[in-house]
Amino acid sequence: MLAGQEMLGRFGDAANCLKYLERSRRELLNFVESLSDEQLFQRPSADVWSPAEVLEHVSLVEESAGKIIRRLRKVALGEAEPFPSSPAGQTRPDGRLLAPPPMHPRGGLSRAELQKRLQAVRTQVLAEVAEGGAHLPHPPTYGHPFFGDLTALGWLQTLVYHERHHLRQIQERLKG
Repeated sequence: MLAGQEMLGRFGDAANCLKYLERSRRELLNFVESLSDEQLFQRPSADVWSPAEVLEHVSLVEESAGKIIRRLRKVALGEAEPFPSSPAGQTRPDGRLLAPPPMHPRGGLSRAELQKRLQAVRTQVLAEVAEGGAHLPHPPTYGHPFFGDLTALGWLQTLVYHERHHLRQIQERLKG
């Protein structure tokens, strides 16, 4: 798990993470705007999510991380109990990470609904980060399924990695 945490650490402190997130969200939304409805909603194959489903997944992960950041702040302030342990993440036979079932898209959202959801979730995360302030880089921690125990800052760093990863993934799939 340490290698993953070191990889996340390259995104730096909260202010730097927020800059990365602002840039990646702008790139993501601009890219989505360039897609036809067919490109956005069509699955490349039966077992591969459409770009719209990937966007829904990004929003689900971001919403979950925002809740974790909030809970870690409350634990640090003595206002909540620590989380129970989280289950370890699963991988595909080829080694790629597999999203936990609660992070699977349900589908059926329109382009406008996806954009609205992404904006609402981002607004909530930004509020949680602002509220967390100085507590972000310090314990308590909560276990990420793939990166191990992370502080609130670590969870913010996962969002940077996650959004950038899926933006590249969508771009590469549409090129191929």
